[in-house]
Amino acid sequence: MQPAVTLMSPEEMADPSISAERLLNGPRCTHFTSFDPPFYIVSRYADISDLLRRPHDFLSGHGQGPNFAPAAGVVSDPPTHTFYRKLVQGDFLPGTISSLRARMYSLAETMLDQVADQPAWDIHDALAFPLPVTIICDILGIPTDDIEQFKLWSDAIGAALSAQDPTPYEAEQQRMREYLVALLHERRSTDDDRLLARIARAEQHGVQLTDDEAVGLILQLFVAGNETTTSLITNFVWRMLANGLWQEFCAGNLETQQAITESLRFDPPLLGLFRTTARDLQIGDTPIPANTKILLHYGAGNRDPAVFTQPHVFDVNRPRKNILSFGLGIHVCLGRELARLEAQAALEVLARRFPNLQLEGDGERVAPFLFWGRHKLPVRHTG
Repeated sequence: MQPAVTLMSPEEMADPSISAERLLNGPRCTHFTSFDPPFYIVSRYADISDLLRRPHDFLSGHGQGPNFAPAAGVVSDPPTHTFYRKLVQGDFLPGTISSLRARMYSLAETMLDQVADQPAWDIHDALAFPLPVTIICDILGIPTDDIEQFKLWSDAIGAALSAQDPTPYEAEQQRMREYLVALLHERRSTDDDRLLARIARAEQHGVQLTDDEAVGLILQLFVAGNETTTSLITNFVWRMLANGLWQEFCAGNLETQQAITESLRFDPPLLGLFRTTARDLQIGDTPIPANTKILLHYGAGNRDPAVFTQPHVFDVNRPRKNILSFGLGIHVCLGRELARLEAQAALEVLARRFPNLQLEGDGERVAPFLFWGRHKLPVRHTG
């Protein structure tokens, strides 16, 4: 008998590919009742791609986690989503992001200077966490005096997204809201042209955004701008070292973006996101009532054998195909180009300076079941 998908068991938390394989060996649509509220899971690449391109049937505005939440910012449905997306997307276009390239490489060098004389250190703490947090703070116009505090807040928001009971994280979220409200009020009357200040002055239908609307949007950008990139970097290093490919990468024998794409496919930092049915629908043989949550399991879709040859093999030379890790359609990840360039800068500088890295264990997995990455990744450099 096919083992049941649990998503949150120690076995599947330690290796989400187990969930992916079980889903792909099961029905097109799985009813998951071990969460309150229960939800459905789709795992086939074609189904996920189809659902993501049907925003009027599969809504984002009830929250992209398993719990129902009010629509906010870019996690909303048209026409509200269109307004917010237009407000912020210019800061995340490829041309805008490419102007940050030198800054990213310089930051990576500076951060690695701090551990250059240490025989053992942590990839997450030294590089994978501070680099994307600093860059998204630069884009928004948030001071970087205490990025450790920002990371704590960001982790709380990410944990709340997939928690059955999000209340333990409310205090930290409220502290960040209060910090951002004060910053919004300070910037609203200035000529600062960075994103946070522009959001503070933005108007919809001639009415200025409320503090809650502005803060909701900023929090989405802040969390999306660092959590997944941090895990992309740690996943890449961990997988390359574990598979004996790090020195080949350091020698320049692998194309960086092609290898990053395979890392995103094989180890997606975000294992999936939720949509809510707008009406009674059917997927395969499964009827789904209106106002029901559906998990689009990117991790499974990225291993669908109907699309990817030998999907359970980590192949850094795999021909590029459209992966699901950044989503598709109108809600495709705003920061996908930012994440790719940040990862490239971090990994290329790391490879040049530390070609003889070795893992010191497997590190520690990030806690939320929707996310996949390393909260700790200790390494040793032997040369």
